[in-house]
Amino acid sequence: MNDFKKHKLKYYFVLIIYILIAHTALSQNQYLQISFQKSLKHPIDSTFITISKKKSNEVNDSIVSNFIKKGFLNATSLPITKINDSTNGISIVKNKKYNIVVFETSDELQNEMKTISLSRKRKEIPIEELEEYLEDLNNQLIEKGFPFATTQITDITLNSSDTINAALKIKLNSQRRIDRFEIKGYQKFPERTINQFLKNNNLYNMKNIERIENHIRNIPFVNMTKKTEVLFKKDSTTVFLFLEKKDVNYAEGLLGFNNSENGNIELNGFINLRLENNFNRAESFNLEYRNDNEDQTQLITKINIPYLWNSSIGTQLELNIQRRDSTYQRTSIKAGTYYKPSWQTHLGINYINTISNALENELGINDIKTNGLELLTSYHIRSNDQLMPENVKIELSLGGYNRQLNQKNENQFTIDATLLKLLHLSNRSKFLGHLRGRYLNSDNIQFNELYQFGGTGSIRGFNQNSIDSSFYTTLATEYRYCLNDQIYLHSILDIGIFENFNSKKLDKLYGYGGGIAILTNAGILNLSIANGRFEGAKVDLSSTVAHINLRINF
Repeated sequence: MNDFKKHKLKYYFVLIIYILIAHTALSQNQYLQISFQKSLKHPIDSTFITISKKKSNEVNDSIVSNFIKKGFLNATSLPITKINDSTNGISIVKNKKYNIVVFETSDELQNEMKTISLSRKRKEIPIEELEEYLEDLNNQLIEKGFPFATTQITDITLNSSDTINAALKIKLNSQRRIDRFEIKGYQKFPERTINQFLKNNNLYNMKNIERIENHIRNIPFVNMTKKTEVLFKKDSTTVFLFLEKKDVNYAEGLLGFNNSENGNIELNGFINLRLENNFNRAESFNLEYRNDNEDQTQLITKINIPYLWNSSIGTQLELNIQRRDSTYQRTSIKAGTYYKPSWQTHLGINYINTISNALENELGINDIKTNGLELLTSYHIRSNDQLMPENVKIELSLGGYNRQLNQKNENQFTIDATLLKLLHLSNRSKFLGHLRGRYLNSDNIQFNELYQFGGTGSIRGFNQNSIDSSFYTTLATEYRYCLNDQIYLHSILDIGIFENFNSKKLDKLYGYGGGIAILTNAGILNLSIANGRFEGAKVDLSSTVAHINLRINF
């Protein structure tokens, strides 16, 4: 019982201390009694008391300023009075309210408005919108390249009605254009990649600065280390870019495992080497070697040199050699030029020459020669996420060719389209969709003209490039669940449709499975397993295909 009383007294003691502290804190607050009246002749129409941590003078100035913005231009305050030790009194006299500002238009103002093509040329403005109007006017002047322009309201006349007559003065100063870039950090940065911003629409404004920054963020071999800075001189405007070089070379290898017809494990895969910007010219070089089930090999090499002569024009060369066991060998040479208005966008034309030679005449395969032109366009957006660098990819090419077969000339037409998009469903959930389609239109299509697809890059669950067709469309999808910033699990659900070369009918095929991607110190490791089947066929686990893909950055 004694212990209970001791605890009870202890709780009372703590409660008393808490009340004393709270009372002391409240007593330190400064109270304001604020009164409002329409004019000195009118009585006070409202009063309220508030706790203020600011000085009375600051509150007084703030209230009067707000009334002036609302149209009470003659609003004033009476001297601050002291009501008691903890309370001061402020009396605000609102006086007459004005609602409309009428701007008198002068020839000088009209000429300036016409010169800079301002979109808002209002003559009458509600006074409560005046501040917003002037702010919008200043922003338009800045966007037109006048960062030091000023606007001012002068010659104010108060009428007996609720309107105000005033003059709007605009001082433009000099229009600013971006004259040069100064690169800090990455001294050998290929400035040709951004020089187009000095030629077209080079007005200095935040919109163009953001365009430049977004353009640089999409260049894979450079990072921005600091926000852009600008130096204004009397006769020039210099933009400072703070950059560092990023190594984006990589070697990628794919190793596939599948069962052969006799039950043995077969290996297939490819090696891809990409070198980019090693000479600080934004150039790139690709070398890819494929070995598909020991009966088909392919060697692809590409050279790409953009921004020739400090322009948006570039050139590219490609050599593609494909050999299919003892059936045929196909050699294709592609050379072209393109226009690159931004790093994401590519518009080009290529000349393509292809020769396909039969290796054994008794197989009924003929020699073929084709040459023609290809029009192509592409749009790529990269992500800063090292584990998922893909974001958006849109590619389309249209080709027209002349084919020589058995001493006859025939016309051909091709379509090649790709659409890829990574959707961010939440912080952990992503969805990747990859649509790919190719079409060859020609009379009497030969076996050694067909496209090959299947496996990684088209429809998984099948051997690499094991299906031949003149037309196919595949949709590869992945639902990705991120365990952390370095690991994600993903599903595989693919579907495709193609024209069977023998039956000339459309067949459907499906692939499903799963995998895991890991960001390592070396690069990205992806392990996947998938099973593919044709429509109407039974599920055969023995046809399951496993892939190990490693991409090493250096």
